[in-house]
Amino acid sequence: MATQVLDYRLDIDEKNFKAESYFPGIAYDDYDREGGISPWKICRMFEAGRVVPFLQGNFLDYLNLCSKNFGIFVLGGDYYFDSCLWEVTRRYHYFPYKISIELINVGQTSMTIREVLTNLLDNKEIATFYGTVVYVDKLAKRSQPLPYWHRTKYQGAASSEKVQLDSSVTKAPDKAFKVKTLIAASDTDLNGHTNQASYVRFCLDAAEAARRANHLKLLTRDICRYPILKLSTSYRRETLAGEAITTSVWQDDTTPTVIHFALHCGDTLAFTACVTFKPKACSRL
Repeated sequence: MATQVLDYRLDIDEKNFKAESYFPGIAYDDYDREGGISPWKICRMFEAGRVVPFLQGNFLDYLNLCSKNFGIFVLGGDYYFDSCLWEVTRRYHYFPYKISIELINVGQTSMTIREVLTNLLDNKEIATFYGTVVYVDKLAKRSQPLPYWHRTKYQGAASSEKVQLDSSVTKAPDKAFKVKTLIAASDTDLNGHTNQASYVRFCLDAAEAARRANHLKLLTRDICRYPILKLSTSYRRETLAGEAITTSVWQDDTTPTVIHFALHCGDTLAFTACVTFKPKACSRL
């Protein structure tokens, strides 16, 4: 989570169920080594689409829920990417966009949200994130029931749309390729935990290391050249600066364009992910 929120344009509906944040564009270091937008940057864009309404507009009564002892944390979710997303930054020198966030459902301890990334140059929706945010007792490090007043206020957001988030794998096979990483302070967020976008970067760096070591089939060019269709993430425990993690990488047994990841801190599982790539690589700029 960012430590500073600029005064971006923000629109929130009367019921406080939906918000839209507007952003002017992306910067030089948002591109990867192949000239496309970095997948972990997109995760940060969606993060900003939550943080700005939460901190700037008290969306979903975020400021009333959070305190020194209690907070809202992302438990995991699924990202879906339109194929044109990976070409947007190659086609346009100027890329203003908005992030829409909407409450889908409220449970006992968590909320399900949907976020949509829209290219404001043509108003095309180019990425979607379905995620679960959980209410946590920071001291006990356990989920807690949302206050009754909050569940009552937002129960009207219950949607007929059934959102089934993917459950990532929990154990790496013996054949998995392994990469060790030391978490830096710059990988962490305001809470001191490894940022979710950093985890995505660790995964894709490990995938490229596996490719260079000839451990991947079909995906034979730089991993940055393959557009991502879907990314599923699940956070199992916090990790901190100075801790060493091991990222295990392996391809799906039946679909080689699907790569699984499991990140361990010692013997403890910290994060899992699954990435579905397009089988055809993009050309260079």
